[in-house]
Amino acid sequence: MRLSHIEIENFKGIGANQSIDLAPITLLFGPNSAGKSTILQALQYVREILERKNLDPDQTIAGGLTDLGGFAALVHDHDLTRPICIKIRIDMKGDQGNERLPLNSGESLTDPNFQHLGIRYLVGENTQLKVDAIVQEIGLSLEVRWSDLINAPYVAKVAVEMDRERIAEIHSPSQEGRAQLTSFNFAHPCLRKIPEQEDDIHQEIFENRQVTSNFLYNEIAADPLSSPRGEEIWELSREMSAESSSNSSDEDTGEFRIGVETELGALPDPAKPLTLDLIDIDLKLLTAWYEEDQERKRRHGLSSLIDELVLGPVRVVSDYLRSMTYIGPLREIPSRDYKPRLSPDESRWAQGLAAWDLLYTQPDDSLLENVNNWMVSEERLKTGYQLEKLQLKQVPTTSAFHQFFQRGIQEDDLGDLQELYTKFLTTTEIALLDINKNIAVSPSDIGVGISQMLPVVVACLMQPKGLVAVEQPELHIHPAIQVGLGDLFIEATQGMQPAVGADRTLLIETHSEHIMLRLLRRIREKNEETLPPDITGLSPSDVSVVYVEATENGTEFQALRIDADGEFLDRWPKGFFRERAKELF
Repeated sequence: MRLSHIEIENFKGIGANQSIDLAPITLLFGPNSAGKSTILQALQYVREILERKNLDPDQTIAGGLTDLGGFAALVHDHDLTRPICIKIRIDMKGDQGNERLPLNSGESLTDPNFQHLGIRYLVGENTQLKVDAIVQEIGLSLEVRWSDLINAPYVAKVAVEMDRERIAEIHSPSQEGRAQLTSFNFAHPCLRKIPEQEDDIHQEIFENRQVTSNFLYNEIAADPLSSPRGEEIWELSREMSAESSSNSSDEDTGEFRIGVETELGALPDPAKPLTLDLIDIDLKLLTAWYEEDQERKRRHGLSSLIDELVLGPVRVVSDYLRSMTYIGPLREIPSRDYKPRLSPDESRWAQGLAAWDLLYTQPDDSLLENVNNWMVSEERLKTGYQLEKLQLKQVPTTSAFHQFFQRGIQEDDLGDLQELYTKFLTTTEIALLDINKNIAVSPSDIGVGISQMLPVVVACLMQPKGLVAVEQPELHIHPAIQVGLGDLFIEATQGMQPAVGADRTLLIETHSEHIMLRLLRRIREKNEETLPPDITGLSPSDVSVVYVEATENGTEFQALRIDADGEFLDRWPKGFFRERAKELF
């Protein structure tokens, strides 16, 4: 599972809708202040909305120097009449089940209310259920508007999609309690029935075109999938909806609408089951088909289904963004008396200190060893330094242990010294070992490049995986190490992927030609089968290079395609990176 697509409209410097497809490694290039950071901040804004219900944020969960300044500062041109629109798509391929999609992960295969459903998020092979296809991608769109009535922003629309086809939308004004679930895509494969033999049913009921739309709506709401008349009901619903729409006013679109309980305009609380205002059905009309107890079960089944179809993608996106690690452009150098945070603090990643916290507090040294492997190896970063974890015991000068040494140790003191020694607390300190000189030094004793690079290395190698967003990973780093970072990015995204959960995806804002050239080289070597031993190759589809440019119409994105020879198929706008050629020739 990974982030695959972003669309942004009316957010900061972006006016008209801009979209980019993302790869496991996405590089954002462009001039200073062109809007590269806007993409990262858009993700942080969506996370603020989903996780903290915060539509008007300044400081974010990610922390650091990121201050969004609230909705008025975020909306394009500070125009409060514009809506901020952000769409995110998550690639679900390779995810062997998701706890946020319990019905579709196979837990309810024996439920008769869902036995006719053609497809559900089922991923991987499942011989127990006949499926037409497998959902490969889910999408979530948010539209946030300003309301003069409440003097605050609110979520005006939430739209969910699967495989780039809309499932449904929730619309709401700024007033509470008026949200409606609507715009159902009845033609979507997720809402089709598997064909089955025709049952003995009361055909005259649906041949009677005088049946009220309320009854039809209630019929669909009661049993859209497992009713013996399912396909005919769906077809009739679409027909009547189309007829009604053609004869309706703007206020009566003829669409099916269900009242839905929300907390934030059109956004329901992802932590709670979706509460729907389903109209009661006149059971006298249904006694020939099923009894009241069956109806309650089917109503519950419908609520569970809609909860998963609508809120499932919301929960998946929220969980995914919670896995995001953001590393800002300025990383701090640990002080000589550095003390790690024992409790995880995600905001410390922005300054890089969370990487040191993680190295200090890891129960085993596997991460430390992996980091050292990259820092020391001749074929990798070759920094000339490795991390050393030192275990220290502090002896206060006022302690009895110290006083023994002050007066001189006697043979009879050995037993007491042993007992006192075991009572001293053990502390941990991480130092950098200069391999050439075999001297341990503090991070503050060497150039800033190592301290700037280390958080990037740790984030690429740590568990769990997820989205890693980095600004300027090449800061203060020698070109020879920058090309090594390219190999690190490849290894981080092409290594063993988890069966469940987020794959590691890198979103890199950079000016480094060296990182890009290493990636292009590995694409070429893989295609030509000339990769060096123990080096991981790359395919063009594994890399996305996006040029971000500020224009008169606002920030614009341009994807630059790469072929199998590691060459760009598209010209760089305005001669970006031509400075080298100008200086040489």
